[in-house]
Amino acid sequence: MRIWLMFLCLAICAALSCAVCADTITLKDGTVISNCYARDEGIRFLVWEKMEDVGTPKMRIIPRSQVKEPVEWKRDESWDKHANLPDLTIAFIEMTPKLAGLHWQINYDELNTPTIKGAGKTLLDLGDETNRMKPEEVVKNVKLKYNPGDEITLTANIRNVGFADAKPFEYVWLIDGKEVSKGKYSKPLKELEWAKVPLKWKWQDGMHTVTFKITTVQPEIATINNEVTDPLWGWGFTFVINKKRTWHDKRNACGTFCFEDYYRWHVDLMNTLFEATKFPSSPDGIKARVRLDRIIYCDDPNTEAMKLCTAPDGFGYLQGMWTWTDSKEEIEKGWPVWDGVRYTTEWSLPHELGHQLGIPDWYVQDYGGDKEHVWADNGEPVCHMMTHPLTMQHWHGPFPWSEADAGYLNQTWDKPRGYYGDYLFAVPDENFIRVVDVNGLPVSNAKVEIYQRAVSVDPNGTPTEDHGVKIYPVDELAGGGDQSKYPVMVGMTDKDGMMRLPNRPVREVITLNGFHRKPNPFGNIDCVGGRDQMLAKVTKFDNPCYYWLEMYNFNVAWFRGQKDKFVTVFKTPYRSESSPLPPRDVKVEQIDETHVKVTWKAPEVVREQQYLDKVIGYRVYRRIDTMGLNDRPWFAVATLNPDTTEYIIDLKQKPMDNYYYSNTERYAVTSIGELSLESELVQAPMKPFGK
Repeated sequence: MRIWLMFLCLAICAALSCAVCADTITLKDGTVISNCYARDEGIRFLVWEKMEDVGTPKMRIIPRSQVKEPVEWKRDESWDKHANLPDLTIAFIEMTPKLAGLHWQINYDELNTPTIKGAGKTLLDLGDETNRMKPEEVVKNVKLKYNPGDEITLTANIRNVGFADAKPFEYVWLIDGKEVSKGKYSKPLKELEWAKVPLKWKWQDGMHTVTFKITTVQPEIATINNEVTDPLWGWGFTFVINKKRTWHDKRNACGTFCFEDYYRWHVDLMNTLFEATKFPSSPDGIKARVRLDRIIYCDDPNTEAMKLCTAPDGFGYLQGMWTWTDSKEEIEKGWPVWDGVRYTTEWSLPHELGHQLGIPDWYVQDYGGDKEHVWADNGEPVCHMMTHPLTMQHWHGPFPWSEADAGYLNQTWDKPRGYYGDYLFAVPDENFIRVVDVNGLPVSNAKVEIYQRAVSVDPNGTPTEDHGVKIYPVDELAGGGDQSKYPVMVGMTDKDGMMRLPNRPVREVITLNGFHRKPNPFGNIDCVGGRDQMLAKVTKFDNPCYYWLEMYNFNVAWFRGQKDKFVTVFKTPYRSESSPLPPRDVKVEQIDETHVKVTWKAPEVVREQQYLDKVIGYRVYRRIDTMGLNDRPWFAVATLNPDTTEYIIDLKQKPMDNYYYSNTERYAVTSIGELSLESELVQAPMKPFGK
């Protein structure tokens, strides 16, 4: 009996030692999915729940909102075990003849004015002004789109990325899900050997798809790579890589052993996120699509990529490219494979390919502040982070694109790629700021000073005037990266709290995408974004408040249909004419690491039985970070009765926003009068910044 028990224990230990160690996903309802194999697609996770399902369509789709993060990623040596099986994959479907792209054909002058004037031999040079204002004339001899009936060749590039010979296989071509051709590839494919299967098709306008599907009775390592569907209207990317870099030894997050499947997945992932990028101006998401058109394998991508991608006529017949350049260290070490390909998403690639489509880095709008513009209460610099940083082109993934990006791609889905950031020109014709008080009522006769990033203002220059707003002369090339020391514009709000932002002169340009840089409040809008941000200082009652004017919001307004007029509202902490008297002697006291006590005194009684002075309660406010008041505004933490004059704040309870630059805390109290009108915010004193 003891011998049998010993053998039983040894068997159990052996089984445990062979147990697979894989990912763990915990759902918000408490469910734990252990030893699974997950892929992160931003809006969702694709999960194989057991090893035998890896590489098959048997995936569980879990919306990200249901997952408690972080996911525990873990793969042991069993993940990379080579099976003695073939694996047919469709690496890419190439489309020929190709359409010219405008990459390398657009010049940018010192003001980042985009003009089509490249090396393409069929481009027309019509002079600087015509080149800028009539781009359609410049490219009229270049074929930039197919015509209905044009013969297109679609070529499926198939590779055996398994570890055994693949037998002959059958295939089928489908257009819009309907079979148009089928056949059999009659030769076996050795490990890493390629095959090509072409299809002739007459071009049709519209949004059509092509599918190539492999059918084989032979067992394979994976089957999800036996079928590929591409959007025929999608922009075609070209990948360039050293032929020695295309790893084959490790299993990637798609469950296969090849470079091609992993990076093709990232192109497909872009389309998944395009579809999910839904906003008021793009309720159906982004209709533009991308596809992997070809992969170029070469000996030295560092020197060969541009040559290989440029045709004799000077054009690149592609709509975007990505090159895996080789460093000296990578070459010396034999191109070691990043371990993350085994289980994670390389979020930097969709971000960088977004640039190839013309989308700039929104993080250019982030600003860490300077010594010239500081908060009056403690001297801390006024900072800013892009309005919606949790988007693809600000960070990388796991996020969809922004609403401005969606508007751009939807407007230009059928145009060639090559421009960069030209949709930043999409600014409404007339733009205003509206200053309101704590109750949302207009603040009249407030002084507004507008500063601009990356320009230098001449304070002694002769200003012009537009609707009562003074505009000072600027040098748009001498400002560096900081906000201007002196204001670009100075004005006063009218009786409705409004001030018009004057349109300043520009070097006009119209792009082939249809975007027009015309006179606007920012001047010569920068395609990269450097000059596309202004700081507004609003002052009344000797209380200066800071707000940011970011190009992104102007672009979104334009794409939402506000092309004629756009109003930006600044909510201040100022009182209204009918506000009650404010509380007095507001103070804050630290109780412990997670609690503070705010105290105050009731207003003095100035007029007995005066209904405007009647206090029916108090509201306690808190503000975190040093960004502008329209970035991280005051938020209420308590509404109290009129007999209460203190309140303990639990610091752990707060909006889970991105407090990137500072954890600086501010506290304030208002009196509440009849009809819930509030007094001005009375702030507790602050310690000087840095002390």
